[in-house]
Amino acid sequence: MIRLCSQHGFFRGESCECGTVGQFVLDETKTEQLGRLVAGALRHFPEDLGLSMDSYGWIDLNKLSEIVNRRHPWANKRTIIALVQSDPKKRYEIDNTKIRARYGHSVDIELDHPENKLPKLYYGASEEEADRILEIGLMSVSQHFVHLSTTQEKAWQVATFRTSNPKIIQADAAEAQREGVKMMTVNEDIVISEKIPAKFLKIIPAKDILRPKSHPN
Repeated sequence: MIRLCSQHGFFRGESCECGTVGQFVLDETKTEQLGRLVAGALRHFPEDLGLSMDSYGWIDLNKLSEIVNRRHPWANKRTIIALVQSDPKKRYEIDNTKIRARYGHSVDIELDHPENKLPKLYYGASEEEADRILEIGLMSVSQHFVHLSTTQEKAWQVATFRTSNPKIIQADAAEAQREGVKMMTVNEDIVISEKIPAKFLKIIPAKDILRPKSHPN
């Protein structure tokens, strides 16, 4: 659910961090429907929707609003802005009259996010997946970049959506970048990277993994 706080702007949930209930914008069903369409437009099939994307992934926001409104009459430019500004994963960004996805593309684009500055990055995997990654390196199957977490806790949290007992792989980002692997900072939680050769990867022993406080075991 998306609501609007007069002090803090758009937010997800029943109340803002300040306790204000705020003005209703979209329910959960419509938020999900709009999110799927925007993700498709900005990450996967812009041409199928009649949208023109530049080499850096930017699309005209007004044109996207028109397309969205044709599919969902209840949606418009304001609801797209609400979706973007309230997104806890910060998947999208708006620059004046343009909008793009920060990461997750299957279309071929050239992203220009800042270079990663963290010496270590993390990736959560199942045991079987982790063994394979240590053999062949870390690469994306369906997207152009690998998505890494900036902390062990975040990697663990992401991996638990796929497996109940994640293995956390640590990437020597500093050394990989020195040898030419391109890595870019998307937000405080995510860094995207080209293929990372296995020599820069290692599994963190289970006893040393830093887990979110909600996962003490």
